[in-house]
Amino acid sequence: MVPIVNAYELFEKIQSADISAYRQRCVAVRNRRATCSRCVQACTSGAIAIDDNSLVITPEKCIGCGTCATACPTCALEAHTPNDAQLQASAIRAMHAADGLSVIACRQIVDAAGRRLDGEKVVAVECLGRIEESLLTALAVEDCRKVVLVAGRCSSCDCVVGFEMARAVCDTCNELMRVWSCSMRVDISERFPSSVRADASQACDVSRRNFFFRAKDEARLAAYLTAEQVLGNPEADSMASASNSDAENHTVMKVMDDGTLPHFVPDKRERLLDNLAALGDPADELMETRLWGHVVIDPDVCNSCRMCATFCPTGAIMKFDDEDGVMGVNHYPGDCVLCRCCEDICPTGALHLYDEVFAGDLLSGTVERNEMRPPKYDMTSPKKSMHMFRDLLNCPDIFER
Repeated sequence: MVPIVNAYELFEKIQSADISAYRQRCVAVRNRRATCSRCVQACTSGAIAIDDNSLVITPEKCIGCGTCATACPTCALEAHTPNDAQLQASAIRAMHAADGLSVIACRQIVDAAGRRLDGEKVVAVECLGRIEESLLTALAVEDCRKVVLVAGRCSSCDCVVGFEMARAVCDTCNELMRVWSCSMRVDISERFPSSVRADASQACDVSRRNFFFRAKDEARLAAYLTAEQVLGNPEADSMASASNSDAENHTVMKVMDDGTLPHFVPDKRERLLDNLAALGDPADELMETRLWGHVVIDPDVCNSCRMCATFCPTGAIMKFDDEDGVMGVNHYPGDCVLCRCCEDICPTGALHLYDEVFAGDLLSGTVERNEMRPPKYDMTSPKKSMHMFRDLLNCPDIFER
């Protein structure tokens, strides 16, 4: 995949009542050479697309399914209807009502089932692509014995890529459960378990229940925005105008004192690690998932530019400069989100990002130290261009005016 040339200009158009967009977290915005386009690949409705290497946003096509937020490694996109906390609370309530069985289904099949389902035991989402690992591991912490993701006719659905996202999340969660010796398993099914079938005495029309549930959320949001605007809350103003006022979305991205762009570890990733810690100690083995990466730098090829640390969105790669003159970068596997920005922008191809990580490194705060040779040119010096051209042209008689 080639880099997207206009990600910065059009990124704000993704912003809506259903999705929040944070430009500075997007690796394609942070560096033009980054090739990440997972939001485009995951979009179920064509609202985010690439045409002739340019990002094309069609907001009116967005159905608010949240699959793009699941796919985004840096949480540059976050879903709102419902948000992560609301969805997790609903899933835990339904799981306890079903005696430890969590049933989450796409809204299409829930609406089709109608009053045959016990609405207290099933959680409906617009698309199963909305489900992600921090939610599933939170269910495991709550002693969930099994998660069933009920899909509709996904193969013939326009949102079929959401099903593929759900399957990737399902595989990752099952791998985590295996490594952490947790008995919970996540399965995808085309049928509802019999245990969530409504009693004959129940008169709950789930379709109507889902309608009123959505209406209640929208009414709550409208009431919140009205109240906050009256109180002069700038956050409410930004939500009402679909323009995020978060400090991360300033027009200019400010470089920090260490010469790197600001870092942000997604809340979703922190919740996931907290959940895994609550499940106990993992097996001491390598595992391969869609979530974390392991950075390996070839010191013989590296030119010590440390651009990998400059543009790393989460701080998984950080510069160090010791008092004795030793310099390099530290790698924190637990903070890596496998965005591949570092690998994309390395000018010499010295850095490689591998999908396999040791499970224990994720929770232990393991740091891998990569010492580097001092760079030939001091990139902070105003005379660096003169020195570089002298070497490039093999001509010492180049001077500044």
